[in-house]
Amino acid sequence: MKDNDGVLALLQDIKDILYGIALLLAGGLLCMAGILLGGWGILLSAIGFFVLLAGLNNAYQGYHHHTVEEKQD
Repeated sequence: MKDNDGVLALLQDIKDILYGIALLLAGGLLCMAGILLGGWGILLSAIGFFVLLAGLNNAYQGYHHHTVEEKQD
């Protein structure tokens, strides 16, 4: 299993980066919807902001974190 550790780490990093990008897009859409709706839509903007932060964190961890997490089947 040691010879595949680099490939597994790369695939996990790519997965984290893509998940982070998806969260960034979802958070951006929530923020824009909240701005356009106004009134109670500000709640959507607040939720969207936290989703944006989660997306930034996930993308950052995927870009800088290189460890292999194995799951036992």
